[in-house]
Amino acid sequence: MESAELLGVLCRELPELRAVAEETGDGGRLEEVLAAARRGEPVTDRLRALGLLRLLESSATRAAPGGGAGAGLVPLPGGDRAGHVALGRYRCPAGACRRAEQPRPGEDLPVCALHGRPLRFG
Repeated sequence: MESAELLGVLCRELPELRAVAEETGDGGRLEEVLAAARRGEPVTDRLRALGLLRLLESSATRAAPGGGAGAGLVPLPGGDRAGHVALGRYRCPAGACRRAEQPRPGEDLPVCALHGRPLRFG
């Protein structure tokens, strides 16, 4: 798995990873890995040492994005039902990973768990 893809999965799965790390007593070590990721350092080996790399790889396989027809097209609120759409996805605010979330009406703005900032639209 490439580094940018790994960071995207790490961001998306971070709440669950923190829970696992706390249960195993590795919460502090995980936070060190996250700090390294924020600095742009490679974290694959560190995640492997914590036993979390397989979880991330498994999650990436389960959540592989479907690129079917209409992916990324969402009706704009207040539009006139004439097919106005927003083209794009929410992406990493730091440009560090490949995480991409499709906008969904009525849902909260997705947040980057790694950087603690909302994802940007584009």
